[in-house]
Amino acid sequence: MSYRVELAPAAERDIKKLPPPVRREVINVHLPRIANDPRWRGSPLHGEFVDYWSYHFGHRPEYRIIYSVEEDIVTVMIVLIGARENIYKRLRRRVG
Repeated sequence: MSYRVELAPAAERDIKKLPPPVRREVINVHLPRIANDPRWRGSPLHGEFVDYWSYHFGHRPEYRIIYSVEEDIVTVMIVLIGARENIYKRLRRRVG
């Protein structure tokens, strides 16, 4: 069963800020992988972010896609996409 992927408005802005090759990779490779099985592909976060998952990809820089899984409506909500550096500080500001 595939999940529907939705992007929060801020995540849509995040995608637009990515370098074009990374943007294409996110759209064509990583979001479909997450949609196919979000819990197998991602790692659960802990502490204040217990409701979120982190999907890692890339190298130099490494990137993260942060999302929540809404089982009742079979949807993955993407809340943040960006380079690993300061990603959790950005997440704290975004979902506070």
